[in-house]
Amino acid sequence: MSSASGTILKLSIFMPSLDYHTLFIILIMNAAIVAVIWGGIALAYRDFYAARHWMAGSLLTCFGALLLLLQYYIGGDFPSVAGNFLIIAGFWLFYIGLLAFYRSNIRSILLQLCIIMTLSLLAALAEYSNWLWLAAVHGMTYLAALFCMLVYLLSRSNKSPGAYVCIVSVSLGIFCQIYNLYLTYRIAAKDIDISYFLTLYSYNFLVMQFSAGLLTFGFFILTIDALRKEVERLAGVDDLTGLPTRKRFNDVLSLADQQFKDNETPYALLLIDVDYFKSFNDDMGHRAGDVILKHFGKTVSSLLKVRQIMSRHGGDEFCILLPASTKEQAETLAKRIKEKLSAVPITVNTKPVFITVSIGIAMRNSETHETLAADIFDEADKALYQVKRNGRDGYAFYHAAVCA
Repeated sequence: MSSASGTILKLSIFMPSLDYHTLFIILIMNAAIVAVIWGGIALAYRDFYAARHWMAGSLLTCFGALLLLLQYYIGGDFPSVAGNFLIIAGFWLFYIGLLAFYRSNIRSILLQLCIIMTLSLLAALAEYSNWLWLAAVHGMTYLAALFCMLVYLLSRSNKSPGAYVCIVSVSLGIFCQIYNLYLTYRIAAKDIDISYFLTLYSYNFLVMQFSAGLLTFGFFILTIDALRKEVERLAGVDDLTGLPTRKRFNDVLSLADQQFKDNETPYALLLIDVDYFKSFNDDMGHRAGDVILKHFGKTVSSLLKVRQIMSRHGGDEFCILLPASTKEQAETLAKRIKEKLSAVPITVNTKPVFITVSIGIAMRNSETHETLAADIFDEADKALYQVKRNGRDGYAFYHAAVCA
């Protein structure tokens, strides 16, 4: 018995060839299940475009595997060529979905994809009846998609656990495709027997399915992490104005207060009310009131610098924190707010409306006594009340003697 024959005999004993029918059925079922899951996510989160691409890629994989299964029943080369073509296109869509997930530009990639798939199809049609040639063409096109995905993932900074799972799965897929090309070369050179080739190819195909499932798992981890961060972001943002919530504002205020206690780093708190807001609501309706609040939030936010934060504390009450700021800087901002609002009208029910505000300002600096952070709200509120007593449309600093 020759060495090659002995190797094949040992292989047939310890590694019997897997049933390709079963492998294709497993691939069809897995791809269909994944497509349904991504479809549900795409419907639930309409702005999560990556899910749409991953759903489309899973559907193409499912239909491609179905064609590969049908080749055993209808014969001919078309099911094999078309099936592999759809599966490869599906993996390119996985790559495009990854780009969409990270909000990268996909237009140029779509053009490249069209060119690559066209060249791959033309190359396949050139030797339509040569299955070894088809295996090589499909393997190279599939390998190109995996390499693009791997390079893109490795280029990302601050990789999440999901990204590392994707890197491992793609690396495993690349290894499988290189091994497939190696097997194709060996059988083309008549170094191995067809049964030996089919046995190894079947196990390699099973590992490829595992790598594809692992890739999907990586996508799921990326999605869960992204949705969790979005929930956290929404939890810290006011629904109407898009400004930070009171809780988030208080966290930043606590930090500023601690810095003041540690090294007397000054800061200012501005408490702002929209003048006669209740009248706007009563005369024009609550929808008009919402428009006014949005206009105010957008207008004043444009005046703030880095680290300065504004929050809606409820109704028409807003707060601005100016970390590491002097009294002069707080007064300058108050003046700019008044000037900006008086210069930019808002259209409410087709009518231009100018709004005014009352601003109470409290400071923490070397001239003020050290108190708890909560007390500064009370001081700003007293200063705000002083402005309202003086006719509104203005600002005032808290002074114990005046605001008592």
